[in-house]
Amino acid sequence: MCGIAGILHFGACPDANARIRSMAASIEHRGPDDGGFHVTADVALGFRRLAIVDLATGNQPMSNEDATVWVVFNGEIYNHRELRKELEAAGHVFATDHSDTEVLVHGWEQWKDRLFNKLNGMFACAIWDENQRELVIARDRYGIKPVYVAELPGKGLVFGSEVRALYASGLVNKQFDASATLEYFTLMNNWGGRTPFRGVRLLKPGTFERFTASGSSSGTYWAASYHRKYAPGLARASGEFGEILQAALRRQLAADVPVMAYLSGGIDSSAITAGAHQIDPVVRAYSCIFDLENVGVDKFVDEREFSREVAKQLNIERVELMVPQDALARHLDATVGAIEYPRMGMAYVNYLIAQRVAQDAKVVLSGTGGDEVTGGYVGRYAIVPRAAPASLMQRVMQRFRAAAGDPAASRDPFALYRASLNVPVSADKIGDAFTPEFLRAAGGFDPLAAIGDAIGSVLSQDPWDAVMHVDLTTYLPGLLSLEDKLSMAHSLETRVPLLDNELVDYLLGVDWGLLSDGSTGKILFREAVRPLVPDTIYRKPKMGFGPPDASWYRGILRSWIEEQLPESRIRQRGVFRHDFVRRILDEHFEQKANHVALIWCLLSFESWCKQHGAYGGALH
Repeated sequence: MCGIAGILHFGACPDANARIRSMAASIEHRGPDDGGFHVTADVALGFRRLAIVDLATGNQPMSNEDATVWVVFNGEIYNHRELRKELEAAGHVFATDHSDTEVLVHGWEQWKDRLFNKLNGMFACAIWDENQRELVIARDRYGIKPVYVAELPGKGLVFGSEVRALYASGLVNKQFDASATLEYFTLMNNWGGRTPFRGVRLLKPGTFERFTASGSSSGTYWAASYHRKYAPGLARASGEFGEILQAALRRQLAADVPVMAYLSGGIDSSAITAGAHQIDPVVRAYSCIFDLENVGVDKFVDEREFSREVAKQLNIERVELMVPQDALARHLDATVGAIEYPRMGMAYVNYLIAQRVAQDAKVVLSGTGGDEVTGGYVGRYAIVPRAAPASLMQRVMQRFRAAAGDPAASRDPFALYRASLNVPVSADKIGDAFTPEFLRAAGGFDPLAAIGDAIGSVLSQDPWDAVMHVDLTTYLPGLLSLEDKLSMAHSLETRVPLLDNELVDYLLGVDWGLLSDGSTGKILFREAVRPLVPDTIYRKPKMGFGPPDASWYRGILRSWIEEQLPESRIRQRGVFRHDFVRRILDEHFEQKANHVALIWCLLSFESWCKQHGAYGGALH
C-alpha cells in the first residue's frame, strides 16, 4: 500500500528534514496518492501512500493521542477489525474510521513487541516510541513486504522500503559486495537478508529490531514450527482447508478500491481467481500469453488454453496480455531497475503483467506462495528419501565428509537436493567460470555450505520438513521480493492469500500424507479446490510461470544478447572468464544445452552493473 523511509540519528543530522523528503521522493512510485513526514530531534519518518483502505483518514505517519508513539507502515493487516475490538475493550480510543495502521499504534501501546505475532497480514513497519527514545522495525512472517536497513557510523541508521531510498538520504555510500554477487550466480538469489550493496541488508522475515541511543537488539517473533500430528481423512481435511481458504480470500478482498486477480492457468491462480470471483463478482482476471512463432519444445510454457478455460467456466471478464519475443530486450533495464538488484527468475514478464493490471486497478491477488507449504515442489521431495537412520545434522555434515572422499557420504539423502539448488553455476564449476581476482574479492563464499546451513536450520528431524523449510526461508522470500517491487513499480499492491497465517498454520500441522507422496504434490490443496476449478486444471501437472526464453534466445534475441555480452565487456567487468561465457552462449545457441537460467543471470547482472556503476559501471 505504500513506501516507508526513515533516519534515526539522535541529534546528529541537522538536515534530516531535507534528507527524509529526498528519501520519500525516491519511492513515490510506491505511493503516488499522498505523503507525510514526522521529524524530531532524534528521528525522521517519511511515507508515500497508495490509498486502499480508509481513504479519508488513513494518512501516515500516524500517532497515538498524545503523539508519543508514531508509526510508518507498508502493507495490510487483514485481522485489524478483530484487533481493534480487542484494543477498544482495553480502553484505547481510535481516531480513524477503520484504518489498519492505527491498530499498530495502539497495539504497540498495549502489547509492545508482542504485537507482531498477533498480526495476520503483510507488513514492514517502523514504530518510534518517544518516551523510550527507541525505534522498532518489524517485518511480516514470510517477507511479503520489504524493509532495508543501513547502519551509520555512530548510533544512527537509515531504513526504507527500497534500497534507492537509503542512497537518496545522502548518508550511505554505494559500494558492492563480491560475496553476494557470487551467491547470486551460484544460488540465483541472495539469502539471509544479504544484498550486493555492501552495508545494506534486508530485515529478515518474522523478526523485529530495536534501536536506541545505547545500542540495538533483535528478536524473532515467528518461525515455522512443524508439528505434523493432524491426520484426518482427505475428505475431511479438504473441507476444512476449503473453508480456511475462503476465509483468507474474504480477508484479502477487503479494500475500499476494486481488487483484481492474476490468472496464469495453473491451479493456484485458478483457485484464487475462482474463489475470489465467488465472493466478489467485480474481480477481473489478467493473463499473459506468449508469441509462439518458431518456438521449439518450450512452447508448452504458454498456458493460454488453461486460463481461457477457467475464465469461460467462471464467466469472468479476462484481460489477455500478449508478450512479444523481443520483450526482454525492450524491458530488461526497467525490470532490473524496479527490482534494484538481480534475484530469481525471468522477472520481465511479471513486470509487464503488473504494468497492465495497474492501468485498471490498485490491488491484485497472486498465487505466489502456493507451493512452499502445500508440498507443491514435488520434484524436490522425489529426490530426498524420507527415511534416514542418522540425525538431520549428521546428514548435513556428510557433505563435508564427501569433500574428504568418504564413500559413506554417498548415502547422504540431500546430495541431489543440494545440487538442484546450486544453480546456475555449480560449486565444481566456480573455478572455471570466475576470474581469480573476483574469487579473491568474494572471500570464498561456498554455496554448498550455505545450502547445508539452510537445511540444518529446520526444527524437525523429517527430511521433507527440511526441504519445505529451505523453500520457506530462502526461495519464497526471493519470490516475494520480486512480487512486491515489480508491482509497486507501477503503484500496484499484490496480495498473496495462500500465505494467510491461518492457512499456513493449518498446513504446517497436517501429516505429510495429505501433502505429497513423493510423486504427486499438493494432494490436499488439489482436493480442496477441486469444486472451484475445471477438471483439466485439477489434473494438470505443475508448470512454472515464464516465457519460452530458451527458443527466443536462439532466435530473435540472439544478436541482442551478443551485443550485451561481448568479450570486451566481460573482460572489463572482471567477474567471469570470457571463454566460459563464450562457451555458454555457443552451447545454448547451437542447442547443445539449455543455459537459459545462466544467460538470464548474466543479462540481469550486466544491466545492474550499468545502472549502478558496479564492476566498471556503464560502458561507452
